[in-house]
Amino acid sequence: MKKFLSFIPFVFVLLISGLVQAEMQQGMPQLVTDPRQAFMTGSIVVKGEGAAPPNKTLSAAQKRIMALRAAKVIALREIAEIINGVAVSGETRVADAAVESDAIRASVEGIVKGAQVIKEVYDPMSEMAGVYVSVPLTGPNGVIATLLPQVIPVMPLPQYQPYQPMPPGEPPQQAQAQPKNYDGLILDVREKPFKPALINRVLAKNGEIIYDPTKVAQNILVERGAAEYTNDVGKARALLGERGSSNPLVVKAGGVVKSTDVELAPEDASAVFSSNQSNNFLEGAKVVFVLR
Repeated sequence: MKKFLSFIPFVFVLLISGLVQAEMQQGMPQLVTDPRQAFMTGSIVVKGEGAAPPNKTLSAAQKRIMALRAAKVIALREIAEIINGVAVSGETRVADAAVESDAIRASVEGIVKGAQVIKEVYDPMSEMAGVYVSVPLTGPNGVIATLLPQVIPVMPLPQYQPYQPMPPGEPPQQAQAQPKNYDGLILDVREKPFKPALINRVLAKNGEIIYDPTKVAQNILVERGAAEYTNDVGKARALLGERGSSNPLVVKAGGVVKSTDVELAPEDASAVFSSNQSNNFLEGAKVVFVLR
């Protein structure tokens, strides 16, 4: 009987701790730790967990402060790892670019230090803390806008020849008449092994370049990035609508080069090029990639 009675407080503590943990999980921010998902949602969100040092005599308040501090350090470390893993172009990552440039390395450190704490939780029963930290990937102060202008001058980027339309009388096979009033571009890459990056190009089948984000004006890159990313064509139309595009051209990718550059069939390449001649939407980075 005594063993049973001594067991009750232990069960009660576990029950209360479980209830606290359940309450802590309610209304928690959605974690976004995959770069692909971050390109679509527009931000990276991570959670760090920490506890106060067990070998120190601390008050309850001190334990809370130190646990939260430890959790934030872990969250910032994970933020740095995710940013460094973001693709620049092809197989080059931000970490690779940082090796080549002190400015890029300093920019990454600045982004991490400026990460916003969006939620703090502390369980006094387990003396564990959780800290949710967010960094914008897009927007004027985001990862893309901060790093892209730094990356372009220092990275050895592939030199593609500009796209040349077929001469009159030699139209691409299976070409169809295309209206000239398209004012944006939606690229459906859901069926291809495509990876969003700081620099995603659009190429013709012969390797000529149709859209080169490195040639976009820096003020546009800082404001918008090289493109936007979503998982639905309807959402892509809405995103372009916010940029003043009312009639975007929707094209399916014919292939992918080095995982980050989209390749178009001849008729699609011709349609994108001729439409852009009228409305210059590529120069305005009015481009959306639809991911799976």
